[in-house]
Amino acid sequence: MSAAVLLSSASTSAEASTPGNGTSTSLKTRPGWASSATGNERNVKRQYSEPSGSVLKRQRTPLSSSTANNEGMSTRSVRHSLRTENQELLEDMSENDFVPQRNLAVASDESPGETDVKRVLSVVWSGGKLGSAYYDTETSQLYLQMDVIETNDFQFLKRVKEQVQADVIITSSKQDERILKILQGQEGENNEEPICKTTEVEILPSIDFSFEVCKRRVIALNGLPGIPQHFTDDERDIHMSSLVPFDSSNMVRSAGALIKYIDKKRIGVELEDPDVRVPILGLKVFSLNDLLIVDNNTYSALQILQKERHPSVYKVGTGNSGAKEGLSLFGIINRTKSVLGSHMLRMWFLRPSRDISLLRKRQKAVSYFMSLRNAELVASLQDCLKHIKNVSRILSRMTTAQASVGDWQALYKTAYNGTYIADLCKTIPTDIEIARKVTTSFTDDLHGIGSLISKIIDFDESTEQNRFVVKPGVDPSLDEKKRTYNGLPDFMTKVAREELNKLSSSITECNVIYLPQLGYLLAIPRSSEMKEEKDFALDGLEFVFLSNNRVHYKSASTRELDNLLGDTQCEITDHETAIMHRLQTVILEHTKVLMDVMECCAELDCLIALALCARENNYACPELTTSSVLNIEHGRHPLQELCVNQFVPNNTMIYRDSGRLKVLTGPNASGKSVYLKQVGLIVFLAHIGSFVPADSATVGITDRIFTRIHTRETVSVGLSTFMIDLNQVATAVHGATVNSLVIIDEFGKGTATIDGLSLLSASLRYWLARGPSCPKILVSTHFHGLVRQKLLPQSTLVQYQTMEVMQEEEDLVFLYQLVDGHANSSFACHIASLAGVPDELIKRAHQVTELVRTNKPLQRMDTENSEDQQKRYEAIVVNFLKLDLEHADPHWFLSELLQLTAKD
Repeated sequence: MSAAVLLSSASTSAEASTPGNGTSTSLKTRPGWASSATGNERNVKRQYSEPSGSVLKRQRTPLSSSTANNEGMSTRSVRHSLRTENQELLEDMSENDFVPQRNLAVASDESPGETDVKRVLSVVWSGGKLGSAYYDTETSQLYLQMDVIETNDFQFLKRVKEQVQADVIITSSKQDERILKILQGQEGENNEEPICKTTEVEILPSIDFSFEVCKRRVIALNGLPGIPQHFTDDERDIHMSSLVPFDSSNMVRSAGALIKYIDKKRIGVELEDPDVRVPILGLKVFSLNDLLIVDNNTYSALQILQKERHPSVYKVGTGNSGAKEGLSLFGIINRTKSVLGSHMLRMWFLRPSRDISLLRKRQKAVSYFMSLRNAELVASLQDCLKHIKNVSRILSRMTTAQASVGDWQALYKTAYNGTYIADLCKTIPTDIEIARKVTTSFTDDLHGIGSLISKIIDFDESTEQNRFVVKPGVDPSLDEKKRTYNGLPDFMTKVAREELNKLSSSITECNVIYLPQLGYLLAIPRSSEMKEEKDFALDGLEFVFLSNNRVHYKSASTRELDNLLGDTQCEITDHETAIMHRLQTVILEHTKVLMDVMECCAELDCLIALALCARENNYACPELTTSSVLNIEHGRHPLQELCVNQFVPNNTMIYRDSGRLKVLTGPNASGKSVYLKQVGLIVFLAHIGSFVPADSATVGITDRIFTRIHTRETVSVGLSTFMIDLNQVATAVHGATVNSLVIIDEFGKGTATIDGLSLLSASLRYWLARGPSCPKILVSTHFHGLVRQKLLPQSTLVQYQTMEVMQEEEDLVFLYQLVDGHANSSFACHIASLAGVPDELIKRAHQVTELVRTNKPLQRMDTENSEDQQKRYEAIVVNFLKLDLEHADPHWFLSELLQLTAKD
């Protein structure tokens, strides 16, 4: 228990010093007063004293140094624990009731959460369907994923794992071994910079995942907003059925097991009292059925998301903490002003949607915000959005009575700016979905919360004293206590002067101090005559203790002060804490509107970011269709065009019955890979509701994007480079549908030419055999035999294209323009000369290429006079054939042979 000290002394004139450090200050300093009186000068002094002697060994702090979160309170006050199940106590709180606050660091929106475990994911796979749920300690919400039919390679499970980025994953002991391998990261390609970090997997008994038991756990959740406490069991069942789709059995099983796990492990409340339960402020249901599937390789290959780690090993950190977003699509589009907006935009990138209705609503909002006539409105909205904070953390701390002054300030700013945003959105047409959501969700309750906080909390004083301080005029009883407390310095100075006049003339100074539990005391400097305890006795005074060479007494006047004033400071703190609890109760009753504010503002922030990027880079609104087509007019690469002075756009035309497979050939460095990536990025952007870098585009809804663009080699997976390439292509062969987009860049170069060409042509023929059900395929290759040898069937589904170049003698100019046709050469020697390869090597490469092309034998270049040597070899062969082995002398023949070879 923190203690406070009030000191007062009397003399003729007044002089003040700050408690604890002795520096000069004014008499208006509220906490920690002291008055002293001297016989000669009769000066009234105010000083701070901290009694800590051998008689009474206690450490006490001045009354002014209130500990953070209202810790300095009287022990005689009644303590209450604020629990979710016990909200009724708050309504009946008296002015002396309070909840002890804990001194915890306030986590900002940019900092990590208070605990090591931020998210816990629960997964159940049964009957071919996947159900999952996860708990987020930052938002204190339980997220439920409805059952979906899982693919053979568990793509939905991988997407859930990547999107949630859980610290701990729990599952049943009866789950399939393949599930466990994926959860443990032991299956699939290894990524050097994975989107999701390594997680801990815990296998729980299967009884924890029993459907009926888990359903009861979900129904029995307490503290959810909108559920009255007086509901009967039947009424609660009906209400919960409207929130949770109980027909998704795997989801219910995973959620029930998750609730038991977080309660058992006390996730997020490890340091709290055992009675404090893990707060769950809401339930949210999401589905993966309408998502575009994009795997880690595609995110990396297309540079959609790309982490850039710190070069110093000491600053890299653990997980993703030491990484920042590098040059990526997300990096150039993320213009959000709030942390909530940035987080939601990242979720949009991780969860591209196939819901045309949702995407068109986003496009309409982006189109409105990117208009120049609305630039002033957008600027005003962004000024407000930067002040929107993560109130879910604050509400979570309120449920456990841990809200700090910073939390109250953040909550007030959120409510105030949220109200302003609602007023601004009223000027936006109602057909803009986000404006309609804001105007309907931001009710008058939001304005009431902001107004209530503004009228009650004195933020200046709260910041100065680091505790909750109530404004004057809120509670008359509290104002009276503060007036009494503020008048103590003069009153104690007067008492000290009166006491000094009653003492003998040998005592030239005295102080009146206050100590909690001991009350008001008279402090007199120890004289040379006071050597033993019996020498401390003075007429009319009761000796209490000796500390810091000062003797402390009780007098009639100090006893009268005890009865009259009592523990004023602690009473003020208790009274203000009780008001804080009543205010917390009102705010927690309106949790839903605050959560709606947070979600709507994050979405608004994302839409404005998309609009600003589209306006600055001249993006166009794509037309979305359910037909499997892709028509892009003058498409551009969103990253490449920012890195070059002039970018050459290209068209892409893929129809339902023609041009399904495009085979690109051309020189090295002619722009084939950039073109492939730009098509993939345009399709991806269309599926997050963004505008795209093109003059116009018609994008068919795509279910999955497959890529084989580049290989990230690593020794940790035990696979060769070509094996990793094969895995990527095999995934596309097994999973691609008519609505999929497949991008393959130079597959087959990791093995023998004939083998690579065979595998590539076999894969393409496999897709072409589907006819109109063939996926949309873009392939770039240097295997010109694919065209010359006619390894692909003649069909309208196949279209050969190449990057146009101009060649004048030895000079080669890239035009980066895509045209129909195919290239006869990759011009590798020209690229080698640009790379600085010596001319003699390039000349020899030209010779070897020509000899191989004409099926002529290769001649060695390391021997002089090769023609003469060839003649000598022919002479040796002729002489050997003429040799008569029965009659000729072998020694003579060998000597002649040595003479011929000696000339080499």
